Amino acid sequence: MTVAPSQNPSAGQNPSGQVPQKGMLPPAGWYGDPYDGRFLRWWSGAGWTAYTYPLQQPARPARRPRPPRKWIGRFGGWIIVGASAFIWLWLFGFSLLLGAIAPHARDDGPAVLSPYLLVTGAATVAAAILYTMAYRLRPEDGLTASRLVVIAGVGGLAATLIAGPANTLIDVLGGGTAAHPSGLALVLAGVVEELLKVSAAVILALKLPVKDARIGLFVGGAVGLGFSVIENLGYLQEAFARGQENGAGFGVFLATVIGRELTGPFLHPVFSALLGAAVFAAARGGRFRLSVSVVLAYLAVAAAHGMFNGATWLAQTLPWPDGARGGALLLFELLFALCSGLAWLLISRRIRRRREEAIAPHAS
Repeated sequence: MTVAPSQNPSAGQNPSGQVPQKGMLPPAGWYGDPYDGRFLRWWSGAGWTAYTYPLQQPARPARRPRPPRKWIGRFGGWIIVGASAFIWLWLFGFSLLLGAIAPHARDDGPAVLSPYLLVTGAATVAAAILYTMAYRLRPEDGLTASRLVVIAGVGGLAATLIAGPANTLIDVLGGGTAAHPSGLALVLAGVVEELLKVSAAVILALKLPVKDARIGLFVGGAVGLGFSVIENLGYLQEAFARGQENGAGFGVFLATVIGRELTGPFLHPVFSALLGAAVFAAARGGRFRLSVSVVLAYLAVAAAHGMFNGATWLAQTLPWPDGARGGALLLFELLFALCSGLAWLLISRRIRRRREEAIAPHAS
């Protein structure tokens, strides 16, 4: 039974007193409960009553507040990759099962590519990276996750709609064909595509309240991810058709999926993110500006993009044995991915350090 408010122990009633001893009758008051050490019990002067009062508990040290859980957690990107892998296993498992039950069911029909394989093969890594980017957004960024997704979809779609015809026109003027594109078109693809992607990023970010290098990394990277997904869809459809035509079957499609998923994060997203950081860092008063640093960043990114395409084209045209050509191309792609990843890491850390230095004086 808890004591009524009017019977709360006061300082004059010795609330921390000891249990009354035998042979003595102390005055009425609050004393340690002989039956439960967590309470004080009222001593009437002649005996214990039923009134109790809880002892004050020592204050516990405050725990560091945990950030609110977002969506599917900090490892959501890996969950997306795992879900895509499960889709592939599911489709292949049922394909083998149905093939065993009815081995000749598809002999008379054309080979059809599952849209699940096409979409997951083109967008798994991009979706995982975009999720991770959205997860790392802060309230002070002024950029929501939903807006970032819209920027990725709309920006990537708009850039590819213009880049496709422009690259084809350059390819025709350079004497290339659909099966054998010209080296000129591949080298100049960086000039065209990087200009279109950063233009889309700028247009879609005009109304953003914050325009700095950090936001440029997010917005530029999102447009690059959207661009890479749509571009991958075209590459995978072409690879599947080529495999059916030359008898290589599904192997050509699978090899293209692996190549695009491994190199994808280090091409369009990195190029666009770094260029976006330079463009947004040059903004003043909420307005974008064309500065020397922006021009130099664009030329550097376009040159890196063109160098990657040019090296790939050169490796495919030189009269090398297939094994040597494939090994050299794989080595180059790995080195290029390593260099571009390190460049992104160093620049992003530099941006974060400058941001922290800018915030520190205001915090103190």
